[in-house]
Amino acid sequence: MSELKLYRVPSSMTPLFPEKDGELRELAAELLKNSAKLTGSFNPVTRLAIAKLIEPMNSYYSNLIEGHFTHPLDIEKALKKDYSKEPKKKLLQLESQAHVIVNHSMKEKLTSMDDAYTWEFISWLHKSFYDHMPIEFRTVKDKGGNDILLVPGNKRITEVEVGNHIAPAAESLDVFLKFFEDGYSRKKISDPLQRIIAIAASHHRLAWIHPFLDGNGRVVRLFSEAACIIEKIDGEGLWSISRGLAVNNKDYYSALRNADMKRWNDYDGHGNLSDKFLIEFCSFFLKSAIDQTNFMLSLLEPEKLTSRIKEFVDLMVTRGEIRKESIYILEEALFKGKVSKGDMERLTGKSENLARGIMKDLLDKELLVNESSELRSPVMINFPIRYAPYIFPKLFPKDVEATMGD
Repeated sequence: MSELKLYRVPSSMTPLFPEKDGELRELAAELLKNSAKLTGSFNPVTRLAIAKLIEPMNSYYSNLIEGHFTHPLDIEKALKKDYSKEPKKKLLQLESQAHVIVNHSMKEKLTSMDDAYTWEFISWLHKSFYDHMPIEFRTVKDKGGNDILLVPGNKRITEVEVGNHIAPAAESLDVFLKFFEDGYSRKKISDPLQRIIAIAASHHRLAWIHPFLDGNGRVVRLFSEAACIIEKIDGEGLWSISRGLAVNNKDYYSALRNADMKRWNDYDGHGNLSDKFLIEFCSFFLKSAIDQTNFMLSLLEPEKLTSRIKEFVDLMVTRGEIRKESIYILEEALFKGKVSKGDMERLTGKSENLARGIMKDLLDKELLVNESSELRSPVMINFPIRYAPYIFPKLFPKDVEATMGD
C-alpha cells in the first residue's frame, strides 16, 4: 500500500457536517417527534419488556449485515446458555449473545454518561464485545493470508483498505479520533436537531476512520444506538437502527461507499470529502430511523396489539397450552405493568387453585415473569422471542418467522 495514499491529517475527514442541512433538520424533527410518541406508549414496565425483545432482534440484524445469520430461536437459546452441538452454529450463537450482552451493559453504562463520541467509550464498546467473543472470531487474516490476533479495544496497528477506501494511517488514528470527538461532542452543540444530524454523520465518519482491525461495523452500529440513547430519541429501546439498515442493506453499503468519495468540484462543499454524498448518507440514515419508529408505532397501537394478543391466546388455548382466562391476566399486565398474585382470582373469575394454575402456565411459557424471587412478588408481562411472530409480526423476515412456530 503506497504511503502517499494514506490519510494523515484530520482535515481529510471534512466536512464533519453537511453544509446544506434544511431537509435533514426536517427529518431530525420527525425522528424526535416519533421517538417521543414511542417513549409515551404504555407503562415503563411494559416498555422495558418490549425493549428486552428488541435487544436480541438488534443483534440478529447487526450480525446479518455482516453476513452472519443466526436464527432468532438459536439466539433465544444462547441467552439461556443452551448452545448447539454444531461448532459453526455455536460460534454464531456466542457472537449474537455477545452483542446482546454488550447492548444491555451499554445501556447501564450510559446512565452515567452524557457523550458517546469519546475514544474511551468507543474502545469500551469494542473491548466489551470481543471479550465475550470466542477466540475464533478474534483472529483476522491480513492481505498476505497471515493470521493476526485482534486485541479487544485496541486501535489497529496495520493499514486497511475497504473496497476503494483506504483508511487513515494507523499511526495517525489518535489525531483523527480526537478530531472526531471535538467535532461531534454534544457538549459543543446546543441545537438538538443538529445533534441528531451528528448521529447520522458520525456513523459514516467513524466507519471511515476504521479504528479497529475488525468489528468496526458492529461497533459503529452500537455506537449509533448509544448516541440515540443519550439524545433520548431511542424511544426507550423500542426501535433499532440496525433493523432499518439491514432491511436496506444494499442501499446502506452503497450510501457508505458514496460518502467515502472525495469532493467532486467547487460546488460539492468545501471539505476534502463529498458534501453531496454526506447529505445523501445522512438522509438515508435518518429516513431509515424514521421508518423504524413508524413501524414500531404501528405495532404498538393498543387496539391492534390487544387484538393480536387475543388471537395468540386463542391459538395457545386451541393447542391446550394455556387456559382461555389467561387473556385477562395478560391484558392487565400489558396496560398496568405489574399484576399482584392476589388479583388472579378476580381477573380470571376462578378459584384460588385454578387461578394459580393459570398463572403458572403463563410463567412456564415465559409470558409472565416474577418481579423478584419473593414468594408474593408481582408478575410482569414478558415477550419471548419465539412468540414474536404472533404478537409483533414482521420484526424478523417473513421466511424466518415462518420457522419460528413454537
